[in-house]
Amino acid sequence: MGTEAFYTTVAQVLPTLLIALAVEVGFLLQMLFKEKKRPGRAEMAAGEIAKWGGGFMILGRIFLFGEVLSLAAIAFRWFNGWTFAAVGLCLLVMLGAVVYIPSKRLLRADLSSDRDGDEG
Repeated sequence: MGTEAFYTTVAQVLPTLLIALAVEVGFLLQMLFKEKKRPGRAEMAAGEIAKWGGGFMILGRIFLFGEVLSLAAIAFRWFNGWTFAAVGLCLLVMLGAVVYIPSKRLLRADLSSDRDGDEG
């Protein structure tokens, strides 16, 4: 199914996506820690922090699986439908997360600034 060029490209793109996700999740967690210090929002923010931290761990495992499988496909010439589907699925999940997490963070920041304006 996929060629060696596909697996090589995926092996290079997945770490880049993981770095982008790490930065975005860091920004999101920083925002949640600030919100945790606000009165009346500590419990909700603590639950969100746990949720996003656990979600990033799952994305890390998906990255690791896709990266190891793409490198194994290159090394052992596993250019079949199963490796193509698995690596492609990992790539799509990571791309989806790269799109979803920043939009969630920006929406959260927008709502947070609206709340700050109402209180002042």
